Parts: sequence; structure tokens; C-alpha cells
Amino acid sequence: MRYVLVFLLVFTARWEAHAQMPTLTFEYLTTKEGLPSNDVWCITKDKQGFLWIGTGRSICRYDGYTFRTLDNEKLGYCSGVSTDSAGTIYASISTKGLCTINPETLTSETILQNNFQDADRTNDMHERVFVDSYNQVWMGDYTSVKRYDPTRRKRRLYSLSSIANIHQDATFFEDKQRQLWIISEIGLYRYDRQNDRLTCLLGQEANQATNKRPIRLEMAFQDTHGTIWIGGFDSGLVRFSPRDQSFSFLSTEFANQNVICGQASVDANGRKLLFIGTEKGLSLYYPDKNKVYHLPEFYNKGIHVKVMYDDKDNGILWIGTRKGLIKYRYRNPGIRTIDIPASAVRLPVDVTCALQLPGKNVLLGLSHSGVLNWQPLTNQFQLWSYPVSTFTYQIRWIQNHPIAFTDKGVFVGDTTRGTFSSLPVASRLFTSTEFRDGLQDQKGRFWIANLTDGLRVIDPVTNTELTLWPESVGKQLIQNNYIKAIMAGTDGKIWVATCPNGLYYFDEQRVSFVNISNIPENKGKNLSGLCINALQHGEGGSILVACWGGVNKLSSTGKILASFDYQHDQLTDTYCSNICDDKAGNLWFNTNEGIHIANLNTRKIKYLTTIEGLNSNDPIGFLKNGADELLLGHINTINVLNINALSRAKVVPHIAISSVEVKGKMLHQDLTKEIILQPDENSITLNFSTLNFEPASKNVYSYQLEGYEPNWVDLGNQHTVSFTNLPARSYTLRVRSSDSFGLKSDKPLAIQLTVKPYFTNTWFFRTLIGLLIAGLIVLMMRWRVNTLAERNKLDLQVTEWRLKALQSQMNPHFLFNSLNSVQSYLLTNRGVEGAKYLSKFSKLVRRIMENSNHPYLSFEQIIDTLRMYVEIESFRFNHEFSYSFDIEDNEALLDAHLPPMLLQPYVENAIWHGLMPKEGPKTLKISACIQDNHIVCSIEDNGVGRAFAPRTEGHISRGQEMTKGIFESLRRKDKEAKIELIDLVDIDNNPAGTRVKMTIPIEKA
Repeated sequence: MRYVLVFLLVFTARWEAHAQMPTLTFEYLTTKEGLPSNDVWCITKDKQGFLWIGTGRSICRYDGYTFRTLDNEKLGYCSGVSTDSAGTIYASISTKGLCTINPETLTSETILQNNFQDADRTNDMHERVFVDSYNQVWMGDYTSVKRYDPTRRKRRLYSLSSIANIHQDATFFEDKQRQLWIISEIGLYRYDRQNDRLTCLLGQEANQATNKRPIRLEMAFQDTHGTIWIGGFDSGLVRFSPRDQSFSFLSTEFANQNVICGQASVDANGRKLLFIGTEKGLSLYYPDKNKVYHLPEFYNKGIHVKVMYDDKDNGILWIGTRKGLIKYRYRNPGIRTIDIPASAVRLPVDVTCALQLPGKNVLLGLSHSGVLNWQPLTNQFQLWSYPVSTFTYQIRWIQNHPIAFTDKGVFVGDTTRGTFSSLPVASRLFTSTEFRDGLQDQKGRFWIANLTDGLRVIDPVTNTELTLWPESVGKQLIQNNYIKAIMAGTDGKIWVATCPNGLYYFDEQRVSFVNISNIPENKGKNLSGLCINALQHGEGGSILVACWGGVNKLSSTGKILASFDYQHDQLTDTYCSNICDDKAGNLWFNTNEGIHIANLNTRKIKYLTTIEGLNSNDPIGFLKNGADELLLGHINTINVLNINALSRAKVVPHIAISSVEVKGKMLHQDLTKEIILQPDENSITLNFSTLNFEPASKNVYSYQLEGYEPNWVDLGNQHTVSFTNLPARSYTLRVRSSDSFGLKSDKPLAIQLTVKPYFTNTWFFRTLIGLLIAGLIVLMMRWRVNTLAERNKLDLQVTEWRLKALQSQMNPHFLFNSLNSVQSYLLTNRGVEGAKYLSKFSKLVRRIMENSNHPYLSFEQIIDTLRMYVEIESFRFNHEFSYSFDIEDNEALLDAHLPPMLLQPYVENAIWHGLMPKEGPKTLKISACIQDNHIVCSIEDNGVGRAFAPRTEGHISRGQEMTKGIFESLRRKDKEAKIELIDLVDIDNNPAGTRVKMTIPIEKA
């Protein structure tokens, strides 16, 4: 895991006795955090803000959370990494050569291969790659310097020396004027771009005789004044002025050391300095004072510094060493650090409290020895000693004197002499020496608070105790209770902070101490804790309370206005030791986890820690001065916080997608484009970062997956989100970030994501299956229809054959009956009627014989034959019944073709079984018409009805069965085809005949 070391820089020499020692905070990143190797060779950033690091094992990319190594570049030291204006990464990799890396897809390509096999030594190595502002790629080996033009894909060689086989390893640097410099082991060279040549300015090949000298150089950098500084082997730090091309050497300060690299930066207080890396450690050089300080924590461990990179966007100096990557955050606006010099007081010492004197000076209470008088303008410290060494809890300005309350007594300061002396009255009135606080009230009375002995009030003129309450009241206050602090309100009311019974005020009129929990306005309200650590005045006469568990804001009357506690709010610690507020009403309070800034309106909390520039996360001393500055006391150090500067808007956090993994494997594609997942890839993990390289706890993320979840989901500090088994559709993933100050990214990061369905779930497949099923249904229906048609045809043929058989049975019987009728006419001497009957009978017989050869007859022919049959039957029965034919004069009706025996059996049945058994008038009606493309034929008689008709077997019933069979066959073709037998009744519901109704589909020949 990461670890942060705060190095107390005890500098070696040449610092005056009262000069302060800066405190720098470094963070180490090693293989424990995922770095491929602790041997860091080179560092750069790409256009997105990712950090690229070349190590002794491989090149990797760092997003503030994860060191990610390219899949195909996991072996081979990387001696150089640089980026061009288009964002392409160039890297020198020992096992490959000169490679380009696509930062979007994290894929690489070798463009100049290292080749040790041939005789050409110029392609053996391509080291220390550097891309200048003209997008020309520079690299070197041990024989020459090389320039590669990516546009023309041409390589140009430059020899640094006329002497053959001389070692010529080189690095590259471009200054602010876009001038390229080559720093080599044989000298300093300038590139003449116009003439495309190198000119030696320092070294054996130098043009000026004064600069001809053997020298080994390593790396160069430029400071804010334009001066170029170069690291040298055995020659220390080289200073070069491009204006007059003069050189100077800092050799004594770096005796017996090889200077490797450096970088201009600032210390914790904003003072300009140079970080100098050597083979043995890290040093600081202040050019304005010409002083060098070697950091013992580096030199004692022999940490070889190899490279530095200034991340100006984030205010971070990255330092590459052989023991890992080191991060120094130099940009901490609004926070200054002042170190206490060892000459001022015996170190280590805690700054426990502070008091603003009437002038500009500040008294700093210490954990031993006494009080430091600090002059902020000159930054000078003077110790005002106590009679005894003791811990200072509080310093108050009382009766024009600073009075210190300590664990060994109360001491009065003499500002003229700069000394403290004991206050005898305190030791006389109290048995305990644990003095915590004191004040002078509006009446001039001197109050002293002792942790265990309670409160005493003294007349400062007579130095005698004043009795403001009975002894029993005082004892009740400290019964199972400790006095932690006291404060006078703007209205003169005295407030008493206790532990563990909360907050009291002294009601002088009633001579009692009132706990605020008993105030009616506080019914149902509670302080965030009852063990109070500090009281302070707030804006508008309010009272601020810091306690174990949280902080509170009260009105001048004691009414609880607002509270923040660890159970309901985002406090990172339960111990709140002190508090103040700003003009905007925000509460500033310190904990063991840094400074918290609570907004009463939004209930949001911001945080200040060592990451933002605090010396430590658990300051002891706490003072807000009149200049809207907050002084924090630490060990050997104080921080000065500019409240207004820290309250201003910070840089809006950035958000970028780091990587995408599909089923646990890296997705190599441009992540700005749509991500398409196949059905078997429905498991995706996305990693993102703010690229501010803050600790994970300082960045907060949230996301919205449009198309799945409309609401924003808070991820907290988690910088990754995973989805599995998403329904197949398109989504838009939006991710936004916020920092420790609550600022959110202006525009969320949007990622297009599409999950492809399985082929069986696609509309194409469903349509195909639907068409296939529809085709099968059509084929089955056609087969069914054809089968039914064939069956119907067979049924019709069978029915026709049976009708023909019926005709063959019926005709002889009909002939026999007809001939009997003729015989009857002759025997009864009615020859004329017999002759007429015989004539009609012969015509009917001839018609039947003609029809017997045709399976279908026109309806007109059927009706003519039927009319002849009914006429003969009427003649035979002596015209006992009357009949009528009502046939629609419709060509479609008359031309329709039907089986010949379709109507005759029902007409015959109506006459024989319906009319003949009846007494009285007998009527037979036969009608036919066209309705809805169907023949509707009706045979109606007014006979006895079916219920009273005599039951006989024979050809009539079989003829009706055949007719029903024909209709069943017709119904397969036309569902409207049917035959209905309707019983007729009179008004008394007695049988009145029968109606046969046939609905026959029209079928033309």
C-alpha cells in the first residue's frame, strides 16, 4: 500500500542559526503499489493526463490508481518516453527499439528495430527518445545521435565527436525558446535547425577555447529565469546562461557526487528552489541564497535519483529513483508552513495554542519550556521561558498581560522583558495544578478554570477571591465533571465547557450554573457530544462548540442552531478539538484526520489534509487571527491557512476513462468510440480516474446508465463499475467525479455501449422463424385444402353414385305407381284422364332417362323436371293438394348446376307424408332465389308436420340421407351450405306443416 513519509529536513551546512528548515511531504510508490520495477528511468504525460513511466522492466501507464503495463511490452527496460503534438507516445524499449504507442488503444508498434545481428552499429540501439516541439524524434546510442522524421519516415545520424569509437550516450532537452540541446557524455551541443547540424558549446569539441574541457554531462532543465542547469559527473551542477553562453560550476556543494537530473520548483512556503538528483540522494538548492541542502532521508538510504518530471497541471513533481517513484506536491495554495528553528527552542516541541498580541506578533504556547514570541513579518522566534518546563493549554490576554494556563500553574507574561512568572493567587486557591483556561469578564473580574477544582473568580486589584456562588453550587458543577474551557459571550454571559456533562452558563442573578439541555428552546435537541474540548466566538455573536463526536453552533442565548456529528454527517474522525467560522458561516474545525470545513446550508463537508499541504493531520494549536488566517500548531511547525483563498472555487475535477475490461481481458480500442459487446461478452468493467493523482479518499464518483437505470448511482471512492448480463440494447454510461471540496466535473464522461443479442434473439432471426412458420402453415393449409378437396371430390362421387343407385331403385317404383294410376283411370271408365296422365307420365319418364346420364343439371332443368313430377302426383291424387312454384327470374339462378336428385326426395316426402295424411286444404309451395351468391330454396307444405307423419323406410328416407351427404360435402367447400328442417305451427302452437330450407353455393358448369 502507499505510505507517506514526512521528512523533517535537517539540512547539513550553511544555514544560519535562526533560519527555518522547510518541511516537505513525499509519497512513495513502489512495486508494492503495482509499479513494474522500482528502477524508474523516464517519465512523461500524454494529452489526456495519464502518466507514462519507463522502468527497468517495462513501460507502464499510471492513472492515480493502477500501473497498467501494455500486453505486448511486458519485458524490456524503457530508457525514454515522450509524446508528440498529436498525442502519440514514443518509447525506447530495449527488446524492441523505437516504438509508438496508441494511448487510446494501448497498442504499440515498432518503427525502428534494434538489430545487433548485422554489421551496422547505428541500428543496435535507440535510447533516450525525445520528441521536440517540431515533432522530430530524437534518440541516441553509444555511437551517435539520431533524428527520425515520422512524416518522411527518414532517419538522420549526427556524430558528436570526430574521434571514432568514443562513447557518446546522450539525453535531450528543449528550452522555452524551442531550442534543442543535446547533453552527452562528451559535452553540451546545440542543434542548428536551419543548417541541420550540431554545435558543441562545452566539451572537447567546443568552438570556444575557454569551453574546451573534458566533461561528462547527464540531463538538463531550465529555471524560471531562463538559466539552464545541467547535471555533471564529477563536476557537480553546471549553470549555463544562454544569453552570454557562460558556464559556472557548483562543484564544492556536490563534491564526490554525480549530479544526474534536476527540476525548478518551490518548497512548502512557495520559495523558489531547485531539486537536484544525484546518484546518492536528493538535494535542494536555493539559487537566490546560493545554498545547498542535502536531504538526509535520501542520502542515508543512498537513493539514486534518475529523472524528474514537473506535472504543472496538478502541481506535482515526480521523481524517478532506483527505489521507486516519489511524488512531491508543491502546489498548495492558501497554506504556508513555518518551521521552528532549533536555535529558538529545544526540539521536538508541540505548538499547543496561540494568542494574537495587540500588535502583529503571535505567542505560541508550547508543550515544554514556555512560549515562543513569533514575528510573522521577519519570521523571527524568541523564547519566553516559564519558571518550570510545562505543557501550555491556553494563553489569554488579561489586564494587558499574556497569561498562560498550564499543567503546573498559571504564569503571567512580561512583554517588555519577554519572561513569565508564577501567579501566586492561583496556587493559593487551587490544590490541583491542571489549569485549563481563564478570562476577564466585562466587570474586570478574573476567572480561572481548573480541570478538577472548578472555577474561581478573583478581584485583580486586591488579588482576593470573589464569592459569586455558594460553595455547594461550585461543588455540584464539578461533581463527576471536568472543566475544559471557559468563555465570555458578547453579552457578558460566562460559558463553561465541561466533560462529560456538556455546556453550562452562569446565571448570576439566580446564582446557578444552567445546563443548556434545560433551556426550553433546546427541547428535543442535543449537542453532538457532551465532552466539550473548546469554545470559540462565532460570527454574529454566536457560540461555537467543539467536542468528542462533532461540532455545534449556538445562539448567544444558548439555543442550538446547528450540529454536525459523526453519526449523521461525513466526519472522518470523532475527536473535534477546536473550531472557528468564516464570514460565509462555514465551520472550520480540526480533528485527528485534518481540518474539516462544514457548510451549514448544504450540509457538505470539505477536507484539508497533508495532501493539501498541512504539516500533519492532527494539529494541536488552533487560532483564527484578525486577518482571516487560521494558525495550526504541529510538532516543530505551524501552518498558516488563508481562509479566503481556501474557500475560493478550486479547479473543477477532470474525468477520464482509464481502461475497459471485457470478461477480464483488456479491451484494445479507442474508448471515445462506441463499445460493442457480443452476446458472449456480456460482462464489462470500466475504470476511470480524475487524473489529479490525489489519494483515493479524495475523489468521489457517480454514474448513470441511460437505458437501464435513469438515476445517478453514487460510487463513493470506488473508481470502477461493472455490469453483467445487461439486456441486449444500446446504453449511454455517464460518469462524473467530485473532489474533497465538493466540486463536480462540469460535463460527465459519456461512453456509448451496445450489447448485441444472440442470433436467436435478433429480429432477423425472429422474422425468419416467423416466415418459416407461416410458410409451413401455408403449406399445411394447402395440403389440407388439397386433401379436403380430394376427399370432398371422392365424397361427392360416392354420393352421386349412391344417388344414381337411388334413382335406379326409385324409378321402377315410380313407374309402377304411375302405371297403377293409369290402370285405375281405365277401370273407372275415365279414359280421357288416363290418356292425359299417360301423356304426362311418358314425358316425365323420357326426361328422367335423359337426366340419368348427367351428374349435374341446370337449376332450370331440375325445376322443370320437378314441376312435371309434382303435376303427375297432383293428377294421381285427384288434385287433392294445390301447389305453386315461385322461382326468381335470375339467369345466375337458372344456370346454376346442381345434382338432379337434390330437391325431389323432400318434395316427394312433403306430398306423401305431409299432405296426404291431412284432412282439409293441402298446399305445397316451392320457391327459389339468389341471396349473397347462394341459392336459397324452400319446400313448404301445410301438412301434418313431422311429428304426426307416418314413419316409413325406403327410398325416400335414403334419398334424404343422400341429400344430407351432398350438403356435408358442399359445406367443406362453403361453410354457408346447409339444409334446415323447420316445423311450422299455428297461433295455438299446433303443428301446421314443414319447411325445408336449403342454402346451396352456386356452381356453374
